[in-house]
Amino acid sequence: MENTNITFKEFTKTYIRNFPDGFRYLQTPVQIYDIDDLFVKSMITPTPLLKADFNFIVFSTNGNFEQQVGNEIKKVSANQALLVLQGEVTSLLRQSPDVKGYYITFNDKILQQAKEYPYFTKLFTAAPIIQLSNSDSTFIEHIGQLLIQELNTSIPDEQIIIYLFQALLIKLLKSSESKKGLSRQFDIAISFRELLYKNYLEHYNVSDYARLLNISSNYLNRCIQNVWNKSAKQFMQEFIITQSQKYLQDFSLSVSDIAYRLNFNDPSYFGRLFKKTIGISPQKYRSRLMHDVSG
Repeated sequence: MENTNITFKEFTKTYIRNFPDGFRYLQTPVQIYDIDDLFVKSMITPTPLLKADFNFIVFSTNGNFEQQVGNEIKKVSANQALLVLQGEVTSLLRQSPDVKGYYITFNDKILQQAKEYPYFTKLFTAAPIIQLSNSDSTFIEHIGQLLIQELNTSIPDEQIIIYLFQALLIKLLKSSESKKGLSRQFDIAISFRELLYKNYLEHYNVSDYARLLNISSNYLNRCIQNVWNKSAKQFMQEFIITQSQKYLQDFSLSVSDIAYRLNFNDPSYFGRLFKKTIGISPQKYRSRLMHDVSG
């Protein structure tokens, strides 16, 4: 099974049933959808684990939903927002029938522009779930309505869309916890993550990535620890186990095949690491997948 990205347009065609005709925002750097229409009426859940080529925010005003991000399952309720950046492996697991709010996607053009303003570097260390006050939640809901209004015009103004979305981002970031004084470490941590996504099948030692980044392994480890509160090795192990979950969806591959494909010399060690990270063995995980498919 190839480890390929999937575009948002491909995702909507494959995993969303009865995709509404009104959702025609695919040519703009920001897209926004009502999640009650998207999740409850259209989304087929649970969705497979995917590493998408877009970033997204899901803002809930009512009800709740559960989303897997990496190895963690996040439950998002009213007055909360979930932030997922490009490259994260994620899956929508389930949603309540009364869920409401907005699903907002944004591409790298937004992030490139955001990098010009130091405040937006906090985006990379914001907590995945952001708790909002009632007033901040109302503000974001109004911004969502304005974005939809602009995107529904015959010729949406990209500058207006970007400014509205930047205001939304600032409000989210002011509500989130973030670290300060780590601009150099931000850059290294993000570069490490990008290299890992692209090269994890070829390079699987911390020293390999330190060499690619022209820094010492100790300094790389310190950057990852300060930004994500875990060692570089732990970050890599959790990432590899997340990738293995995608491979386990391919029932033609044995667990040993997957272990060797991911550069584990000992399949039993892969099994122990998988269980330590996920909580169950690869075989048990696959059994649950097969049960879901047959059900």
